[in-house]
Amino acid sequence: MKIIDNDPIDKPCIGELIEEQCAVGQFADNCLYLIADPEADIAKRAVDIMEQFKQIADCDDYYNTYELEVVQNVELKNHPKIKEHIEQHGDNFLIQLASHGFNEKKRFIVAKTDNDKLFENINLMIYAAERIAKFDIAALLRSFVEDNTDEFVELARNAITDKRFQSNYFAALSANTIHPTFGMASSTAKLKEQMEIKGVITHKQRMEMYDRLLDNLKKSHKKHDPKMEAEIEFIIKSIDPATLRMFFQRQSPKLQEKMSDFVNPKHLAEVSSMDLEIRWSEKIDKTRKTDGHYRLFLSRGDERLMVHFSRSAGFVLYLIYLIDRKKNGDKVDTLNIVQYKQLFGKLYEMTYGINGETIFTDMVKNFNSEGELQQKGLYTVLKSIREDIGNTCERMQEPAEPFLLQDMKAHLAVLPKHIILPEKIMALI
Repeated sequence: MKIIDNDPIDKPCIGELIEEQCAVGQFADNCLYLIADPEADIAKRAVDIMEQFKQIADCDDYYNTYELEVVQNVELKNHPKIKEHIEQHGDNFLIQLASHGFNEKKRFIVAKTDNDKLFENINLMIYAAERIAKFDIAALLRSFVEDNTDEFVELARNAITDKRFQSNYFAALSANTIHPTFGMASSTAKLKEQMEIKGVITHKQRMEMYDRLLDNLKKSHKKHDPKMEAEIEFIIKSIDPATLRMFFQRQSPKLQEKMSDFVNPKHLAEVSSMDLEIRWSEKIDKTRKTDGHYRLFLSRGDERLMVHFSRSAGFVLYLIYLIDRKKNGDKVDTLNIVQYKQLFGKLYEMTYGINGETIFTDMVKNFNSEGELQQKGLYTVLKSIREDIGNTCERMQEPAEPFLLQDMKAHLAVLPKHIILPEKIMALI
């Protein structure tokens, strides 16, 4: 196990941090992926451990929401660094990290685990992802405070009276006197070295840093002093997420809009030039029976690729989302899929020549009267859609996020102008 200091970007506590040009199409952000046979003991144990984690974890203490999926194969045609690492080291445990607006590239933690270390490594992977998220959010905050320095300093001073801040502060003091959990070094060790502080950072020293914060922020972009930079970083990392949220809520509409561009997933859809086009084919493919009369193509300029859906229900369900997005634009919301039986059946018959209402019933049979999923069913179809769309985006070297359905509560972010539907389907709208 690695001993980590204050460098979560270069030295995560598990595996290696790898940056690639785009997301893996079949991956969702902050989902842990174990490459294994779903029926293997390690796969079943991983699912059990993750369920236990979600039951006991306090979600308010985490920046991200984490899931776990077992996959047998991962398409890495456009991710040579990850592919090379897996082939050389036999890695089988990955997470795709959420972006926080610094560039359009994606970062991944790639590691190796076995059954014996599975419990420890799942926790380490989440821990590493949380540290990187905190590092990113601090850097994002830093990019905004120069234009709002006075208000930020006032909020920082007020933060010390917050009970949660105080409990975190004293917990941090205690951490300096005990052996770190999981064998990890204190996350403030490197900062203390740069600030030339030995032992515990006292309350008096903290207050002196707050007094210097305003001047340090004004000087930091002109003078690169490691001690000054370390003090700024220490203060920002000490502020509670609730205080950061309060800070951004108090900003001008113009600044809030700028921040939204950094973190809003719709931004990728706005800059994308790729179309999703439904085309008619005279014949159903005899070798690929899921390629019916209507088919989905991803097109960008002279490039065009067909999406070969692994499930016929997946194509029809995705088509419903395309229709809804085309019709309602930004007014779309979570769909109550159980209400779309008639439309699903009609589209299925138009595409495959048989009525699809029975197939629809089988797909949603695991839902209760409130539309809440009790077991696998619709989830499996949505997962297949994500993999089918994601793999095709991967081949197009196009970020997949605007075209994916991340879960049953999500909708598509792709702009309606990039959805091209035949007249016969448009007539249904």
